Amino acid sequence: MLISETEVLLTSMLNLAGVRPSEVSAVDVRRTVEVFRRFAAAPADDAASPEEDGDGILAQTGTVDFDGVREFSADLTRQLIEAADQEVIWQLRCTLHWTPSAETEALGYRVLWSFGMPLDDFFAKALSLPGWAWALAGVQAPRHLTIELDRV
Repeated sequence: MLISETEVLLTSMLNLAGVRPSEVSAVDVRRTVEVFRRFAAAPADDAASPEEDGDGILAQTGTVDFDGVREFSADLTRQLIEAADQEVIWQLRCTLHWTPSAETEALGYRVLWSFGMPLDDFFAKALSLPGWAWALAGVQAPRHLTIELDRV
């Protein structure tokens, strides 16, 4: 897979698993994580290696206010640095969005990078973050799911 193909591949994998970004159920949160975990293990042929910090995963959760819309989000982002030009960084974000509540506000904001650890260890730690634990508990269905590939 090439970096330019990551968004199409992840979207296709989610589609095959029955996850529809505009109609996400509480059960789809776990499916989304399982799909992303498989996706994260697929090598990107034109990215620097994970050992060079050229391919890593970011897990983050928290209540944020972007563009005037306050929401709770749980996000898995794959960051890829081009092997041919280490200055070119891409991020493929897979973000679940909820209407915020007092409960989600209390979860705080958490961030964890995968660099320097095996993916299995990373996902075990990431999914135990308070926000991800809440999201996976199925307390509330997300409003929607976004998948975005951007050069940063």
